[in-house]
Amino acid sequence: MMTAPRPGSPKGVRFNCVEVREYPRILGDNPSVSAGPPITLDWKHDQRGSLSLPLDDWEKARENDRRTKQEIRVPDFVREEWLIDAGFSGSDLQRTVKDIEEAKKARMSSITKSDFRDKTDVIAENVKRKFGRVLMRRPRSDTLYQQWKEKGDKTLIREASRRRGTM
Repeated sequence: MMTAPRPGSPKGVRFNCVEVREYPRILGDNPSVSAGPPITLDWKHDQRGSLSLPLDDWEKARENDRRTKQEIRVPDFVREEWLIDAGFSGSDLQRTVKDIEEAKKARMSSITKSDFRDKTDVIAENVKRKFGRVLMRRPRSDTLYQQWKEKGDKTLIREASRRRGTM
């Protein structure tokens, strides 16, 4: 819970208590998992397991209970056990792992092809524009501007504006 700053005190936000909630673990869909099925938290929390403590008490209780990133990681076999205990079937887990592997392959394919596709898109656009000029006998897009620059003729400016619909 937050408290409003007192008049004359520095601006900021202060917290006076911590509410701890427990959420059920469910089968996730995050493709960044290294192996096995991903887990995520359900939206509905168990209100019976909620706990509210003053902030200072919470900090004192966790003081020696900090975990490293490595300790926070959950091995794939533990995730599988949690999900099966939560009621998910083995086929649910296999289907999700398969879907995630496909998503990972699609991401890698997209990453490796993007440079090549970018270059081919630029080349295709240039070829299309040049063929359009030759076959349709269209002038270059900067032709009127070049003529105006050479002649300084105001009628060419009006003509260019009319073609672009800016007048």
